[in-house]
Amino acid sequence: MRQHMINGMAVAKVLEAHPMVEKVLHPGLPTHPQHAIAQKQCFGHSAVFSFYIKGGLEQSQAFLQGLKLFYLAESLGGFESLAELP
Repeated sequence: MRQHMINGMAVAKVLEAHPMVEKVLHPGLPTHPQHAIAQKQCFGHSAVFSFYIKGGLEQSQAFLQGLKLFYLAESLGGFESLAELP
């Protein structure tokens, strides 16, 4: 779980710096609205997070179609790396 947390934070930081990403929602990032609360209440963070792609729906669909390592799915019940567009 420690490596899971480290990897998730690394990906969130890379995405946060990417020019095509509008914002990243991960409680481990200082930019998250509830970051201070998460720091007080948690000993770590998961690798589950959300991010907004600039350009809206069309850009988001193009991003998902280009994924090679993640599965397009709407379940958090497995161990695979998943992506979804709610």
